[in-house]
Amino acid sequence: MNFTQNFLNKEINFIKDAFINVTKYSSEEIIITDEKFNIVFQNLKYIQSDSKLNFLEMYKSFINENFKKNIKNFKTSDKNHMCIKMIFNDNNEINNLPVNIHICKIKNRKGNINGYTIIIQDITQEIENRIQKETFIDILSHDLRNPLRANIQILELILNKKFGDLGNSLQTILDELLSSCRFMNYMAENLIIKYKNEFNLYELNKQQYSIVKLIKEKCNSMINMLDKKHQTIEFIVKGCINEINMDVEEIGKVVNNLIVNASEHSSENSKIIIQIENNKENINVSFIDFGIMKTMKNPNDIFEKFMTCSNRFRKIGFGLEFYNCKKIIEAHNGQISAKNIKNKGTSITFSLPI
Repeated sequence: MNFTQNFLNKEINFIKDAFINVTKYSSEEIIITDEKFNIVFQNLKYIQSDSKLNFLEMYKSFINENFKKNIKNFKTSDKNHMCIKMIFNDNNEINNLPVNIHICKIKNRKGNINGYTIIIQDITQEIENRIQKETFIDILSHDLRNPLRANIQILELILNKKFGDLGNSLQTILDELLSSCRFMNYMAENLIIKYKNEFNLYELNKQQYSIVKLIKEKCNSMINMLDKKHQTIEFIVKGCINEINMDVEEIGKVVNNLIVNASEHSSENSKIIIQIENNKENINVSFIDFGIMKTMKNPNDIFEKFMTCSNRFRKIGFGLEFYNCKKIIEAHNGQISAKNIKNKGTSITFSLPI
């Protein structure tokens, strides 16, 4: 054996020893097999077994026909990686352990498969985290919102004098209390949308519905808020606006957010323009106000999470509205954008496919 070959063998052994030492401290089961899934190396984290066994034989008590079918398809496919979720539940050493099994091909320079690396990852914590996230969303959805909605309805009845006349002082106090409840409900809605999107729990329930009707319904529900600032809404409808396939509740949240934003950032006695237009492929809905966003250098920055009209106003709860609008519209395969309008203010437009 010449010097070069001897040096290379030492290097290979060094790399092999280093790899084995690293796997000792891994929290995951690491297995290396040949092209027939005969085990060459295993760090024995979860299941103690004879390393001479075949991987498919060793785990046959956990592997069903679907698993074998997936592996068979994987071996002949162009994919280099596959991941399968399983539960180890009938072994004396392990009981109900949820795992991800990652299988990667080992190829030589000619592209032929020489073997596989298999990583078995315990995902118990991942599942627990997901359950906690779903619980958190349920708390927001029910335990927080339901009492708020009840309080809002009761306060509206009182302020509409369903239980008798109110003194000026009491009416002022109840008006402020109603505004506070509405704001908290508004914030809860936006938090729910954000977390559903980020935890992949967001689902649409689409139906055919008139976008014009939906927008008018939302505007009517906000009459009291608009009246406080003596603001009016002007509707401009261009072309024939047919019903479109959408999640009415979710698009309603977009409309609600954009009306609230236009109202909050416009002065008293101002006008908000809502323009609805059919451009053959999409329905475009624009909300035009005369507010402070006209000073923004890059209006589309508002769709970033926690972004407001100015960086100095960054804070939780004043930067989710537009971010959520974007997520909802994109889930409908639509688009949303903002732009400055010379001598007017800001226009926020979303498009939904017909």
